[in-house]
Amino acid sequence: MSEITVTQEQVNENMQDVIVRTLQDFEKPCTYVTVRMKNGFTLRESTTCVDPANYDEEIGKKICLEKIEDKVWFLLGYALQDKVANTPKDYKERMKAEYDELKERTEKLNAFFGTDLFASLSDEKKQLMQEQHVAMVKYLDTLGRRCQLEGI
Repeated sequence: MSEITVTQEQVNENMQDVIVRTLQDFEKPCTYVTVRMKNGFTLRESTTCVDPANYDEEIGKKICLEKIEDKVWFLLGYALQDKVANTPKDYKERMKAEYDELKERTEKLNAFFGTDLFASLSDEKKQLMQEQHVAMVKYLDTLGRRCQLEGI
C-alpha cells in the first residue's frame, strides 16, 4: 500500500497563481494576497501594520502566503481523508463502485449525444464516441451480471 500523506510538493503544485495588492484602509496600508488553486478555487488573506512607518509589503506578503499555505495543507488533508474513507474495502465494494461510476459515465455520454456540441463534432469524432458508448454499455452489462452473481 502506498503511503497516505500530503506533501509539500502537492501544496506547492496546488498554489498556482498569486496576486498581491496593497491598499489603504483607514489610513493604513493593508496587504491582500489571493492565491488561485489549480482547480480554480481561491484563498485570500490580508495583513496590516500598527504603524504605517514600519509597513513592509514583502513581510505582509510572506505572512499571508504562510497562512494560505496552512489552509492548503488543511484542504488537501481533508480531501485525502475523504478519499481514504470512501475507498472500497473489498472486491465486492470495488465492483459495485466501478459499476456505479461506469453507469453514471455511460448515462452522461448518452445525454451528450443530444447536445449541440456533439452535433458540431466531425463525423469521425461522433463515430468514435458512439463506438465508445457501445463498448461501455457492453462492459456495463457484463459488470452488472457479475454483480448479480455476487449478490451485490
